[in-house]
Amino acid sequence: MPKQAQRAAARALAPHWPQHPRQRRNRLTPVALCVGLLGAPVLALAQAAPAGDQKLETVTVTGFRASLETSISTKRNADAIVEAISAEDIGKLPDVSIADAISRLPGLTAQRVAGRSSVISIRGMAPRFGVTLLNGREIVSTGDNRSVEYDQFPSELINAATVYKTPDPSLSAQGLSGTINMKTLRPLDFAKSQMVVGARLERNSNGSLNPEISGTGNRLSASWVTQSADRTWGAAVGFAHLDSPNQEQHYKSWWWANTNNWGAPLPGAPLDAVALQGFELGAASSRQKRDGLMGVLEYKPGNGFHSTLDLYYSKFDQTEARRTVMSDMSTWSGAGWTNAQTTDINGDKIITSGNVVNTTPVALTTYNKRQDDIRAVGWNNELKLGDWKLAGDLSWSKAQRDEQNAEVQAGSRNRVTLNQANIVTGDGRSTFAPNFDFSDPKSVYLTDPANWGRDGRSQFPKVRDEIKALKLSAGRNFESWMNSIEGGVDYSERDKSMNRTEVYYNLKNNRAPVLIPANLLREPTDLSFAGSPIRMVNFDLPSVLSLYDVAPAAADQAPGRVWSVHEKVTAAFAKLGLEFDWGVPIHGSLGLRVVHAKQWSNGLLWNPKTNASDPTTGGTSYTDTLPSLNLSADLTANTILRFGLAKVLARPNMEDMRAGFSGINVSSTDRTWSASGGNAKLEPWRADAVDLSVEHYFSKRSYVAAAAFHKNIKNFVYSQSIPFDFTGFPNPTTYTPISNIGLLSTKANGHGGMVAGTELSGSLDGGLISPAVDGIGVSFSYSNTRSSLHEDNNLNNPLDGLSGVATNFTVYYERDGFSARLGSRHRSAFVTTVRGTFGENVPSMISAETIMDAQFGYAFESGAFKGLSLTLQVNNLRDRPYRTRVGISTGAKDPNATLPERYTSYGRQVLIGGTYKF
Repeated sequence: MPKQAQRAAARALAPHWPQHPRQRRNRLTPVALCVGLLGAPVLALAQAAPAGDQKLETVTVTGFRASLETSISTKRNADAIVEAISAEDIGKLPDVSIADAISRLPGLTAQRVAGRSSVISIRGMAPRFGVTLLNGREIVSTGDNRSVEYDQFPSELINAATVYKTPDPSLSAQGLSGTINMKTLRPLDFAKSQMVVGARLERNSNGSLNPEISGTGNRLSASWVTQSADRTWGAAVGFAHLDSPNQEQHYKSWWWANTNNWGAPLPGAPLDAVALQGFELGAASSRQKRDGLMGVLEYKPGNGFHSTLDLYYSKFDQTEARRTVMSDMSTWSGAGWTNAQTTDINGDKIITSGNVVNTTPVALTTYNKRQDDIRAVGWNNELKLGDWKLAGDLSWSKAQRDEQNAEVQAGSRNRVTLNQANIVTGDGRSTFAPNFDFSDPKSVYLTDPANWGRDGRSQFPKVRDEIKALKLSAGRNFESWMNSIEGGVDYSERDKSMNRTEVYYNLKNNRAPVLIPANLLREPTDLSFAGSPIRMVNFDLPSVLSLYDVAPAAADQAPGRVWSVHEKVTAAFAKLGLEFDWGVPIHGSLGLRVVHAKQWSNGLLWNPKTNASDPTTGGTSYTDTLPSLNLSADLTANTILRFGLAKVLARPNMEDMRAGFSGINVSSTDRTWSASGGNAKLEPWRADAVDLSVEHYFSKRSYVAAAAFHKNIKNFVYSQSIPFDFTGFPNPTTYTPISNIGLLSTKANGHGGMVAGTELSGSLDGGLISPAVDGIGVSFSYSNTRSSLHEDNNLNNPLDGLSGVATNFTVYYERDGFSARLGSRHRSAFVTTVRGTFGENVPSMISAETIMDAQFGYAFESGAFKGLSLTLQVNNLRDRPYRTRVGISTGAKDPNATLPERYTSYGRQVLIGGTYKF
C-alpha cells in the first residue's frame, strides 16, 4: 500500500479527532496563520469545524473540558513546542489567578509572594530568563526589573495564554527559557453577542490578624461581547474588581553561626556550638484592591482589511499592616545564654534550648502602601494585496509604582530575658517566653531599644516603565514545499527608572522615649500562633508619626537606589514555512532574527570628597543573530515528533545595567582604583538550545507527551571584579593611582554552562474507556531539570530559580452540570533572589512545597436559570507554609548545612460565588 494511502487509512481509524490541518496539502499552517495575525488569540480553534465529511458531535462540551480541548488543539497545531491554557468561557480561566493557571502547565512553576502566585519560572529558570507578552507585544512591569508580576492581570480579562518553549522568530520579543503570550478575546470570533457577570465572596482562614484589615473580600467582574449584524465590526469590554485579603503568620530565624571562630565568643554558649543569632515573630494583614479594564474594537469590512484596537488598564492598590517582635541574639548585641543545651545535627553541634539573656527586643510596627498602574494600547492592521498580507502593529504601554514602607520601633527600656527558648533545626518555628509584656502600653515605649541609630524609617520606592513599539511585516503562501514566507522589522524603545529614597524618623525632644498616646491604641496583636506566649501593643502608625522629626538617610546608598535604563532595540526577522514528505509528512519553519540593541543608563556616583552624589552615565550596543528551526513529523495520524534548534537570549536585569558607583577608593598598598556598582555595558545571557518532543493524541481531550531540552549557556552573568576606566572619578585619598584602570565589583558576562531537563505530560478523559465514565479525567505533568551553572560563580549557590522537580496533577469530574476538580502543584527546593530588609537583593533558599486546590460547581443547563454557574473554590487547601532555609555562616562541619529561616503561614483562601451568561 502506498504511504499516502497508509496515512489516509490511519486517519480513518482516528474518528475522535478532526483531520490534522498539517495533512491538508499546501495549506497555510494554523500557527503561521496565528503569526500572520500578529498575536491574535487562537480562540477560534475551539470553534473550528471538522474537516472533510466528518459529522459534528451532537454533545456540546463546555466548562473545564472545553478549556482542555482548546488548549490541546493549540498545542497539537503549533509549529513550535508550546503549552497553552484557554478560558472555560468568557472571563473564566480555570484558576483564581492567571499565574495559578499558567503554573499548571508542564515545566512551569509559580513563586509565592505574600501568599499569592506572582512570578512564573519556565523550565526551572528564574523569571528573568523569560519574556511576557500581552497580545503579542512585550508588556511593562511594575517590578524592579523585567519580570512581569502576574497578579497585575485579572484572570477574568485574559482569555488564553500560550507558552513558547522554542522560539518563533516572528514574535516581537522572546526569552531564553521561553515566552508567555497572554491574550484577550476577539469579538468577531464569537457567533453572537454575549454578556457575562460574576461575583465571588472571599475569606482567609486566618481571619483578621490586624484590626485595620478584614479577613474577607470580594471579586466582581463583567464582560460584554457584541458584533454588528453584517459582522464587519465587533466590540468587547471587560471589567474586573478585586478586593482580596492576605493574613500572614510569620516567623524568621535571622542567621546561624559559631562566632567563636571569628574571635567573638557568645557568652554562655559552648565554644564549639552553632547558635541562632536572632529571630522575628509577626502577624501581617494586607489588602489588595485592583480594578482592571479591557476593551477590544475589531473591524473587518471584507477579506482585504482587518483592524484591531486593544486597550488595557489596571490599577492595583495594596495596603499592609504588620506587627513584629524581633531580637538580636548575637554577642555584639550584648546577649548571652544560660543553661544552653545542644543537639548534634549531621556533625554540627547546634544550641537548641536554654535561656537567652541580656537581649534588646524590638516591637516593630510597619505600615506599607503601594499603588500600581498599568496602561497598554495596541493597534494592529492587516491588508491583503493579491497574494501578500501586509501588517502593521503600533503599541504603547506604561507602568508606574509608588510605594511607602514605613516602620517605627518600640520596646522595653531595660534588657529582656528570653526564657524557655526552644530552637528548631528542622521544620517549624522556634519559641521564646520573654520576661517582658510587649502588649502593656504602660511599659512599651516608642524608642530605639536595639540602638539602631534611629527610631523609625520610611522607604519610598518609585518605578516607571514605558515601552513604545512598532512592527511591520509582510507574508504570503505558496503551493510548494516552502509553503509560506514572512518577514519584517520590529522597533522598540524602553525606559525604566527606579528611585528608592529613604528617610529616618527620630522622636522629638532629642529622641526621648515616650509612651504611645492612649487615643491611638488598639487591641493588642496576638503572636502566640507560633507557640511563643507573645502579644504585641497595637497602634495606628500614620497617626503616631506626628511625634517624630524627619531626617534624610543613607545618602551614600543612592547610587544603588536611583537609576534609569534606556533601550532601543531594532530587529529584522524572516520566517519560511516548510511542508514536505520524507517518508512521513514533515512541516515546520526555518527562521532568522537579527537583533541590534543600544542601551545606556543614567545614575549617581557617590563622591566621598563632597559627601554627595554626582551624575554619571554609560552604555553600549551590540548585535545578535538568532537562527531557529522548528520541525514536526507526523509519524501517524495522531503522533507527532517535534525538533527545535535555536540560538536564544535573555536581556540582563535592568537593575544590574544601572550606571552608579559607590565605595570609590585608591589602595594605599598597590595604588590602584576600586569601586562597586552597576554595569551599563552588560550584555545578555545567550544560549544554544535543542528541543525534542513526541506527542500522541487519543482524542480531543486526551494526549500524552514526552520532551527533552538542552540549553548550552554561552554567556552567563555573575558577580566579578572587572577592569574599569576610572578616568574623571574623584580620588577620596591622598594616594596617586598608578593607572586609571582599576577593578570594579559588579555583574559582568562570563563563562557559561548548561541547563537541561525532561518533561512528561498528558491529559486522559474517561471517555477513552467507556461512555459511562465520560466526564471524569486527569491531567498531569512531571519535569526534571538540572544545571551546571552557579550564581556568582560560587559552587554553593545554584542557578537562581532552579527547581529540580516540578509536578502538577489535576483530577476532574464534569457532567450533567456538576463539576469538581482537585489540583496539586509541587515544586522542589530552589534558591532565588528576594528583597532583603533594606531593599537589597539577597539569596533565599526556598523549601519544597506542594499546594493543593479544590473547586466544586454546578451549571444550570436548562430552565429559568440557564446560564447560571455556581462555584466554591479553596486555594492552598492544606494551608501549606512558605518555608526557607539559610546556610551556617561559620563553624559548620558540613559545608552544605542549612537550618530553618522563614516559616510563613498564609491560610486557606476560600471563594464562593458564580457567573451568569446571557
